[in-house]
Amino acid sequence: MAPKQHTTNYTNTFIEVAEDCPAAMAEVPKSKGSVKTAALLQYEMIAKHLYKFTSDDVLFLVYATKNDLTRAAHKNAG
Repeated sequence: MAPKQHTTNYTNTFIEVAEDCPAAMAEVPKSKGSVKTAALLQYEMIAKHLYKFTSDDVLFLVYATKNDLTRAAHKNAG
């Protein structure tokens, strides 16, 4: 039997900011020097392709980008 797969995808769910969040307003994540952070990669992917990717897609594609996986490796990992 295959192991149970977990997902980060939400459906029909409203996600709001926590009451104790110290941020006064949203801001675009910053890079660290010339290297884009995972947060910035996620933001760019979501902002440029609204409603195209699931949460699982975003997390995997950012992981693949940060770890320099090739397209062949992408297919083998899925």
